[in-house]
Amino acid sequence: MSERVGSREAATDPIVAELLDAVADPAVVCDPDGTVRAWNEPFAERIDDDPRDSALAAVVDCPSDPLKRAVETGERTIGSGPLAASGREVTVAVRPVERDGAVTAAVVTLSDATDPFETERALYEASVDAAADAVYVVDRSHTIRAASDGFERFTGIPSERVEGHDIDCLRELGIIDGETFHEGMRALRDLFAGEVGSHTITSNVRLDEAMGYVENRLAPIERDGEVVAVVNVVRDVTERERRREALAANRERLSTIMEDLPVMMVVVDAAGRIDHCQGLDFDALVCDRSEFLGEPVDAFEPVCPDLVTGFYRALDGETTDATATINDRTYKACFEPLSEAEPGGGGADDAVAAGAIAVAIDITDRTQREAQLQARERELRAVIESSADPIAMQDVDGRYQVVNEAMVEIIDGDRDSIVGSTPGAVFDDRFATRLESHRRAVLDTEGARVVEETVAAEPTEKTIQLTFAPYNGPDGEVQGTVSIARDITELERQRGELETLAEIQELVQESVRALTGATTSEAIKESVCERLADSEYYQFAWIGQREASKREVAPTHWAGIADDYLDEITVTVAADDRGGGPAGEAYRTGEVQVVHDVTSEPAFEPWCEAAVESGFGSMVAVPLTHGSTTHGLLAVYADRPNAFSKRELSGFETLGEAVGFGLAAAQYRRLLESDSVLELEFEVNEETPLFAASREHGCRFEIDHAVRVGDDRVVNYLTVDGADPEVGAAAARELSHVEEIRELDREDGPHFEMTLTDSVFRYLADAGARGKRGIVEDGVGHMIVEAPADLDVRRVTEAMNARFSDVSLAAKRERHRTDTPWWLGHGDIGARLTDRQRAVLKTAYYNGYYEWPRDADSETLADSLDIASTTFLQHLRKGHCRVLEAMFDS
Repeated sequence: MSERVGSREAATDPIVAELLDAVADPAVVCDPDGTVRAWNEPFAERIDDDPRDSALAAVVDCPSDPLKRAVETGERTIGSGPLAASGREVTVAVRPVERDGAVTAAVVTLSDATDPFETERALYEASVDAAADAVYVVDRSHTIRAASDGFERFTGIPSERVEGHDIDCLRELGIIDGETFHEGMRALRDLFAGEVGSHTITSNVRLDEAMGYVENRLAPIERDGEVVAVVNVVRDVTERERRREALAANRERLSTIMEDLPVMMVVVDAAGRIDHCQGLDFDALVCDRSEFLGEPVDAFEPVCPDLVTGFYRALDGETTDATATINDRTYKACFEPLSEAEPGGGGADDAVAAGAIAVAIDITDRTQREAQLQARERELRAVIESSADPIAMQDVDGRYQVVNEAMVEIIDGDRDSIVGSTPGAVFDDRFATRLESHRRAVLDTEGARVVEETVAAEPTEKTIQLTFAPYNGPDGEVQGTVSIARDITELERQRGELETLAEIQELVQESVRALTGATTSEAIKESVCERLADSEYYQFAWIGQREASKREVAPTHWAGIADDYLDEITVTVAADDRGGGPAGEAYRTGEVQVVHDVTSEPAFEPWCEAAVESGFGSMVAVPLTHGSTTHGLLAVYADRPNAFSKRELSGFETLGEAVGFGLAAAQYRRLLESDSVLELEFEVNEETPLFAASREHGCRFEIDHAVRVGDDRVVNYLTVDGADPEVGAAAARELSHVEEIRELDREDGPHFEMTLTDSVFRYLADAGARGKRGIVEDGVGHMIVEAPADLDVRRVTEAMNARFSDVSLAAKRERHRTDTPWWLGHGDIGARLTDRQRAVLKTAYYNGYYEWPRDADSETLADSLDIASTTFLQHLRKGHCRVLEAMFDS
């Protein structure tokens, strides 16, 4: 304690004097009115005068009057001002001292304004009776000499219970735990021994019924160079420690996150040496990150030269970024200089370089995605620009943002005038209003919308299909709409045509289905004509056939609104003026012929006037064919030109084949059911192996019992008379149209079963006749044919000529059937058996299936008919049933 320390109170309280003397900064104790009562040596030296009974205001000129504020608020205050003696600027710190709830004194310290840390320390050590802290003093005997009023507020224990007691009472009273007590004792020994200048202990204690943290700051009190006591200032640092714990936890979490993030962080010091490396992506490097620590930044040169360059620029104070590739991965690195304040400096201008930091992020995937997005954007723009349909993008206010070239062309303007404008400035009011209503509907529903609009155009209006859809920005919010306009005028026309075509095709199919219910030629023709003429697409239809004695095609059945038309026309099959038209051409060639416009087709000129008078605009001629035989001609008329499309013509071709088949079947059925038949005998002269063998061996070949097993295949049976049967088989095998020949085990014949792909029996059946048998003897062939009595002989002759090159009619006679059927019963067996059942029964019979033992089994017969054996047996059983029904039903 200095000799210049005065006041009566100070003399009676040596602890206060010792505390003041222990404070390095100038310090005084004064009354609330500012009268100085006690001071230390530094204070007297600073004011260079005797401070006894002087006022604080006379020592330092402090405009903010921190003493007055401390007395009024009871809280520590700080101000600043110049000393009266020297004019030097100092910081004035005032801590009030309360007794019985009133401020009775104040501890005032002065410090240089440029050293706030030391000022705070001086204030802390000088405030013995500070209300916020607990202060007590321990002498060399470890006895607590004094405790401040704050001790009781801090611990809840009156200071009287510890003053004069050994320091161990703090442990006994539960103020501190044993670990903290022992650490404190070690600190006291070191302080009393002069080995340390101060000591700080932070411990976890119970405060106000809850655990908290306190900081014990122990400092020696010296007298004449000897430590006579230690003062301990205890502060509640719970909040600080908890913030420190949270900060540490945050740092730990940050470190963990950094380790798990796809980033690299590198810190170098001011000398350019690597101080820190962290980040998951260091695993991408070829060496351990620990190998870099302490090394110059040039250690990264082999791995990534750009990293070295960025660090050197950052060490020079430059903030940069760079993109680098490491092991096929792309990184974006940001380099920042690090700085710290220069000791004793006054601001940012006094900062000195402390190193540099770099954070690198793996942007490989992002770069690839960006490249993909850019490529997609280029492709999208290319698609938009290459589209023949106008495409436009509008923002939420309806202003055009993007338009393609097709849009520019249809508006007949320039792109710059369109972009930024609204539809009202581009289109007429009606169309613009419609566009705006559709656009608003899309924005309201955030869904696509497809509408059709009709716009004026030359020569007729156009139908436009408009597609509107919202488009979103990167944040997912709707940014506007995109619209596509497409001219569907032609599409609508084609759609109408397709609907019409579908109805026409259904009409044709109905006509085909109707044939199944017609059993006679007349019924078939009437049904077809009536269905076609009754439709909304055609006005007139007729069917004709070639007359036996003429070359004309005479209409036999017709329906529609132009009966008089047939009285005005004549159609022949000759290649003359009347036969060169579509009907004659169709009959001769067997192909569908069409006249798209009756007024402009030269080939239709002979019938043009009559057709126009009847109100026809176009017509089609359809041959009714089956196989190689044409059974008639169908002519259909429409009231408009170009009424028959390609698909319609295809349907009519199918109809012609179906009607031709129906007519042939009706004629064949009539032949089978007729009591009177026309028997024709044709002489055939051919140079084939079968004809040559009969002449060479003087034998006779008979071919009969034809069974049709497919569209082109026929099974015949060959009997050889006057020679070894193998002679006939050898000759038959040389025929190109014999597909298979199989020997039958029958002595009296037939000897062989032959499957032919081009048989005269098929040609005759297509013409409505039936080939009974063919005989080849002495190099000459004879074919015996049965036909209905009213059948045109010319048609049968044409069928024979289609198969043989040299054919002549040798005999023609009408006869009454005298052969007795092999069944004796009631009913018509011909009407009851199907073609397949008849073929199966006939094949079984002639192949000895019903002999005992059987000459052929079901598998062999099924193979000859090209069907499965189970199917063969099924048809056989059903055929047996039909025959028995005909025999026994009454």
